[in-house]
Amino acid sequence: MQTIEKKPVIMVVDDEKDFADDLAEFIRSTGRYETLVCYSAQTALDALEKGKSLLGVSNRFRLVISDIKMFGMDGLQFLKKIRENYSAQQMGVIMLTAWEDAQRKQEAVGGDVLAYFHKPFNEEKLIETIDGFFSGKSQEMIKKTKDEILTFQNPDNDNLAK
Repeated sequence: MQTIEKKPVIMVVDDEKDFADDLAEFIRSTGRYETLVCYSAQTALDALEKGKSLLGVSNRFRLVISDIKMFGMDGLQFLKKIRENYSAQQMGVIMLTAWEDAQRKQEAVGGDVLAYFHKPFNEEKLIETIDGFFSGKSQEMIKKTKDEILTFQNPDNDNLAK
């Protein structure tokens, strides 16, 4: 009997419908992943909860790609809700934004995000990030993102160790 291996499911959360649909299609086009698109953070939370109750502890969603600026619950509030229920090892999160905001970046890395991308972003880099997460590199990715954000915000950090 042959077992069919299910592809990982990535949740794409963005209130810009066309962007979210295009991003999900791009990710699916790799042939390695399935996607679920949610147009609000609340819908995404509902889907995560439904997935948990249908599938028990092992939720099929392992990675969320979320915009930060959304109507209603924003991406950072959504990230906080995710971290209340899932560790960084259980659920990876990649944040997207069109805005340059140091405080939001710091809040995002505080929630153990894998990466923080500015729109428009390099699609190949996004796929590399997704592949890295699914190959078990989440801890290194989180540390690298934190280091990059903190170094960017405080270029004098190198002097702190001296």
